Amino acid sequence: VSRATDPSYFLPVLDELSGKIRSKTVRAGVIGLGYVGLPLAVEFAKVGVKTVGFDVDKEKVNSILHGKSYISDIESEVVSRVVNDGTLVATTDFSLLADVDTINICVPTPLRKTKDPDLSYVVKAVEQIAAHLRSGQLIILESTTYPGTVTEVVQPRLEKTGLRVGADFSLAFSPERVDPGNAEWMTRNIP
Repeated sequence: VSRATDPSYFLPVLDELSGKIRSKTVRAGVIGLGYVGLPLAVEFAKVGVKTVGFDVDKEKVNSILHGKSYISDIESEVVSRVVNDGTLVATTDFSLLADVDTINICVPTPLRKTKDPDLSYVVKAVEQIAAHLRSGQLIILESTTYPGTVTEVVQPRLEKTGLRVGADFSLAFSPERVDPGNAEWMTRNIP
């Protein structure tokens, strides 16, 4: 039985994370605070999960820290509430990735002229994660991309740290499910 097909291989890492989720001590990180990342970070914070939002754009970070939303689907009142109650912080300091248990990568993947996704933002995010990766973390790629990105692009860069997926950290893909501007189906209720 290979490690990829043996569920017991993954249990120690998943048990630790599951325990943190059950005890409500899990800390979430979201990289990319655009129309996918900000709603996700806000939803985590609204249910009491301590959340750190990461972005390279200082203006976005400052807006959030001042309780202001720049996404039409997210009311400033909600951002202000979760910032003021301490469940959401925003930063450009990627060293804080070491302090979170889960990291959702929600960065853009614009199409090139060849119609292939530009993965440069994903690669930069993964490099930041790799610099601060620790045992027990769950990394989730949520950016829109092609099948195989996790195993071909993300996993090798993270494993260069010496940590191994399954044994030391968990790695997953969760396709973007946001429909910006759709008031009926939002981050909190999309299947």
